[in-house]
Amino acid sequence: MPKRKCTFNISLQNKYPFIKQRSGESDVTCEKCRTDFSVGHGGASDIEKHLKSEKHKLSDQAAASSSSMLSFFKRTNLATSKDLDIAAAEGAWAYHTVQENHSFRSNDCASNLIQTCFEQKFRCARTKSQAIVVNVLAPMAMGELKEHLHEAHCISLLTDASNHGSIKLFPVLVRYFVPYEGVRVRILEFQKQPDESSDIIVDYLKEVLSCNDLNKKIVAFCADNTNCNFGGKNRKGINNVYAKLNLSVGRQLIGIGCGAHIIHNAIKTAADCLPVDFECIIVKIYSFFYIYSIRVEVLKEFCDSTDTEYQKLLGYSKTRWLALMPALGRILKMFQPLKTYFLSIDKFPTILKTFFENPSSELWLYFLHAQTAIFHQAVLKIEGQNVSAIESANEINRFRYNLELKENSIFLPHSVRNLLVKLQKTDVAVDEQNVKTAAADFYKTSKEYLEQWCQFNAQLAVFEWSNLRKVPNWEDVQNVTDLLITQRFLSSSQDTEVFDEFSLISSYVTVEKIKSWNDENVATEDRWVELFKHFRANNLNCTNFRTIIEYVLCMPGSNAPVERVFSLMNKIWTSEKTQLSVTVLKAILITKTNINKQCNQLHSYLKTRPDILKLIYSADK
Repeated sequence: MPKRKCTFNISLQNKYPFIKQRSGESDVTCEKCRTDFSVGHGGASDIEKHLKSEKHKLSDQAAASSSSMLSFFKRTNLATSKDLDIAAAEGAWAYHTVQENHSFRSNDCASNLIQTCFEQKFRCARTKSQAIVVNVLAPMAMGELKEHLHEAHCISLLTDASNHGSIKLFPVLVRYFVPYEGVRVRILEFQKQPDESSDIIVDYLKEVLSCNDLNKKIVAFCADNTNCNFGGKNRKGINNVYAKLNLSVGRQLIGIGCGAHIIHNAIKTAADCLPVDFECIIVKIYSFFYIYSIRVEVLKEFCDSTDTEYQKLLGYSKTRWLALMPALGRILKMFQPLKTYFLSIDKFPTILKTFFENPSSELWLYFLHAQTAIFHQAVLKIEGQNVSAIESANEINRFRYNLELKENSIFLPHSVRNLLVKLQKTDVAVDEQNVKTAAADFYKTSKEYLEQWCQFNAQLAVFEWSNLRKVPNWEDVQNVTDLLITQRFLSSSQDTEVFDEFSLISSYVTVEKIKSWNDENVATEDRWVELFKHFRANNLNCTNFRTIIEYVLCMPGSNAPVERVFSLMNKIWTSEKTQLSVTVLKAILITKTNINKQCNQLHSYLKTRPDILKLIYSADK
């Protein structure tokens, strides 16, 4: 009789789960070593014989030392509370990297160090840090911004262009007022464009407005005072961004030029009335020393001999608002050592020789430095992030009136008058009348420049009452109400409701309250925040007045917020970070600017957002 043939049955399957049956009853496959064999001769003994083979042993060892592919991916639904705590730490660390302008590459070392010292499961090296910023934190910030914009009734757009090598970058910022929090200025978009022609800029702004559903909410457009943006100081023409944007939205927007730029350009223009070209002098002196250590050491010896403290000389850029005053101040403090040094050497620029040999040069240096201090303070007041267009217009008007008084009085600073008397006593030929004439021309030129370039401020006078520096009256409020009805931000049937709300405001904003605010120098936005919180606490309606104040306070005082974005960009996109893409740069700027929290505050905030923590923990990012 022939020997009975064995088959692969259920008992063998349960005992050897990695052995699978093939087409025949006795034909099987080992999944560990991918070997086909038959169990027809000995059944279980055939399998045991296979397990002792060299090929199976090697495969079994390899499988034991390798992890499943699934182990390299995190599943969000399996995250424990500790996993989410670590995710909060990783999110805060990525945010800290952005806030401190560190390179993502530095987190390769930092992540390993944190693992070694504190938490072995912490993983936040360069790739993950960038992914958290680009795909979690920046979208989170933009989501919160869009929620605010959805609730806002009025907004303003700010933009400008800047080059990074051959790349032309255009940030678009949005400014709005949150009744219970205050003014907010946030990055809405950041893209590169091929050029900065008016058509390209307008198409870009139209796309931003349309994508964020802001066409009916935009109140003002703020940009640099170039012909491309506004068509010149008289705002004429139809081929500029402002005119085309008005046509696009179907109503007249308020065009706001940069007041800080205007004041800076005013003193630059007025300085040309003086006998000395100080811009050239500053640049020449700075260039003479800035890379020559031997010259600096000799200058230090001259400072020691005149008992003058040496201070590093500062450069001057025509495009920087606040660079002129400190640069002049350094030269003024070391004027005598500098004069002695240059007159003691043979070869140096002729313009510096003429400057230091002229006995009246120091006099004009004192005069211009005194003026730059005043212009400097005016720029500081206007360039604040939350300064409104109304406050900026008031400051420029006060400044212009001050210049007019100085022109009429032919004002000379005390230091100039003292030096003038001293020079006259030493028989130096300095004509006092010529000094006064040049000073008067300086004041007149700067005043006229402000008048010509700040004509747009005239249309802001109707909003003056909203500063709450005095008790508002109904006639002023009514004029703004009529304007908002014309602009379709209010309906004609709502003016009665506005008056009812105004009567409630009048009961709170008394003479005593105004005096208290003025004594404590409370900002305009904080006065209205206090008022709206009072309305909310007492369950009083202020819907229409909220729209009015949003309209007024969303208008910026200058284009300085955009310049700050450029400053941040230059700090981030350095020569050591040449591989940084515009997409990553955009995410970094949005994270840094729009979140606006301390690192420990963001960590606490993330722990209240399990949806964000799950994104950080999972592989989805």
